[in-house]
Order: sequence, then C-alpha cells, then structure tokens
Amino acid sequence: MVYYPRILERGLKEASQNFPLVLLTGPRQAGKSTTLTRLFKKHRYITFDDPVVRQQAMSDPALFLADHPGPAIFDEIQHAPQLLPHLKMTVDRDRAKICQFLLTGSQTFPLMQGVSESLTGRVAVLELLPLSYRELPSMKSIDEDKAFSDIIRGYFPATAAQHIPSRVFYGSYIQTYLERDLRTLQNVQDLRTFQNFVEVLATNIGQLLNLSRVGALCGVSHTTAKRWLSILEASRIVYLLRPYARNLRKRVVRTPKLYFTDSGIVAHILRESNPRALRQGVMGGYLFENMVIMDLLKNNFAYGNPFQLYFYRDNNQVEVDLLLEQGGKLIPIEIKLTRSPTTNMISGIRSIANMMPVRKAYLVTTRQEVLTLEKNTVSMHWYQFLRNFDFS
Repeated sequence: MVYYPRILERGLKEASQNFPLVLLTGPRQAGKSTTLTRLFKKHRYITFDDPVVRQQAMSDPALFLADHPGPAIFDEIQHAPQLLPHLKMTVDRDRAKICQFLLTGSQTFPLMQGVSESLTGRVAVLELLPLSYRELPSMKSIDEDKAFSDIIRGYFPATAAQHIPSRVFYGSYIQTYLERDLRTLQNVQDLRTFQNFVEVLATNIGQLLNLSRVGALCGVSHTTAKRWLSILEASRIVYLLRPYARNLRKRVVRTPKLYFTDSGIVAHILRESNPRALRQGVMGGYLFENMVIMDLLKNNFAYGNPFQLYFYRDNNQVEVDLLLEQGGKLIPIEIKLTRSPTTNMISGIRSIANMMPVRKAYLVTTRQEVLTLEKNTVSMHWYQFLRNFDFS
C-alpha cells in the first residue's frame, strides 16, 4: 500500500516521549490508524469498529484493559467512552511509563468532552486531516484543470495516494458515515433529510452561513439544523471559519463561513467530474477558495497550530478571505481564481493594514509569476504558496 509520510509524525513522536496517552483525532479515513501503526510498530492494534471488541470494552472496561495492557493502539475510542476513566487509573498507577496507549477518534467534540473530564494532564491531543500538498509528491507545473482534477479527486489517502476512483470512495464514504456514525452515535433517524441538509451545505461553501435558511430549504427547524451542523463539525466533515473581531474599530459580522474539510466530498455531492466545467461554473471560485484554506488548515494542525485562522468582513463591505494571526500580528490572504491579479483585489488587505499590524500579505491566484503589488503584499501562484508558506 502506498503511504505518504505525514508532517504530523514529528509531533506524534514528541508527544509519545512526554505523555502516557496520545489522542489523534480527525475525520474517518484521514490516515490516523495507518500513521500510528507505522510509527509505533511495538504497539498492539485494537479497533472499536469491531462490534464484539466494542461490547467487551463497554460491558467491563476494567477487565478489558487487564486483557489488553499497553503499549496498545485503541482505534475509534469514541465508541467506548467508558474506557476513559479506567485509562486514567491505569496510567496513574505508573506515571513513569510513557506512551502506554495511543488513541484515535473521529468525533472531536463529544470525545474531547470525555477526555477533558477524565484525562486532563495525562494526554496529548493532535489532529490529522486528509493529505496536504506538502505531503503529496511535488509537481513541476500545474494548470487550472489539474487543480480542479485534484479538487474532484479529493485529498483522502485512499483517492490521493492509493488512487481509488473518487466516485467509488466518496459514494461509500458518505453512505458509511450516514449509516454507521450518525445512527450509532447521534441517533439521526431521518437520513434522507439529513443527506439533503448536507447537499444544501455543499452549495454554500465559502459563504456566510445562514443556518435558518438552510434549515428552511430542508424542512427542518433551526434547532435541528444547528444540531446537525454540530455533528458535521464534530466529525470534521465541515469546518466553520470564524470572523475576526478583535480590537477593530468597525462593526464586523458575527456569522462564520462554511467550508468542507475535503473538496472531493463537495464535488461528489454536486455530481461533477469534469474539471473544466467545475472551474468555469458558479462554484469554481468557492471550491478554489475551499481548497486553499483547507490546505493551510491541514498544515497549521500538522505544525502545532502556530496560527489562529479567521476571515474578516465588516458592515462597510470590507472583506478578506483569510486572516492568520500570530503574536498579535496578522497575515491577510485574499484568494482569487484568476491569472490576472490587480491591486483592486487587495482593497480589503489595505483596510486591514490601516487598522492592525500586518506582517505580510498575499494574493493567491493561478498566475505562475510572483508579483509585488504593494509594500509587503505579493501575488503568488496557489501551489507555490501552499508548498512554501512558513508555519514557524
């Protein structure tokens, strides 16, 4: 099986040398168990996707741990939350032992609540998303159609590394996610309406999230829409980019923008397999923006979260697609699906620079050449930008 090394491996090794427990979260099929089993070959592997194993752990957690002592990898630990307090007692009996258990989980919010209650101070938590361009083999050149071929293919290891056809993988992925995770973990009964909810969200990527409107289009209440959205966010199917509102003089919007963690899911939902048609369609710019922002998010997680990610929009229509904040300084990033960058495209960046300290700013486009647009503001090709951006 083809395996591309992950940037997060270094962080996992460091965590394993300092904590008795390491938890790796992220969406299903992002490569969590594969990465752990390759890095930690002496750890036994136990998955709670197996219903027999899951029942044993739930019925008698103490006996289960006695039968499965560390070092061990417990995969999809959210299926057996009863184990968490017993893991605490196990590692507390011998705090000198490092990396006794490696845990994975794909339901971030419910899992983290249990971790916070049981394992505070004993566990290192890291997050792994699908592959970024830094983790994929380098390419000498890439045009718009190749970019959208990648967007359609997606970035899960199964499609990007193992070359499983995207229509096969995403059809199975969505069906498995709906039937197994939602019914088992969240008791979502009306799967057809929920699937319609996901489809409506896919048509709203890169836009301010109007959850009441989305719910109305699907025939569900705002309360139900909010609960369903939290399920998708907890599973890292979607990502909500929050607005930046610190120390700015102007009134800013408070609504988040919606993105899908992997663009292949969106392309599959839109039933689009033609890169040129997708690029030239109404969703082209939004999908391009989704891809760039999610790639930056993947690397930010992999490098230990050196930046906080936001977008900016105020009531005067000043907008910047992405703000990276570090140490009180900002890096504004505008993302445009164009080969012809102009200074008119960075008006929002200028406004931000007049209000807050800006380290450097970028206009990310499809033009090959690097252009200096203004002082501290450059236009870069998206691929070179994503491969070379400094996350230190």
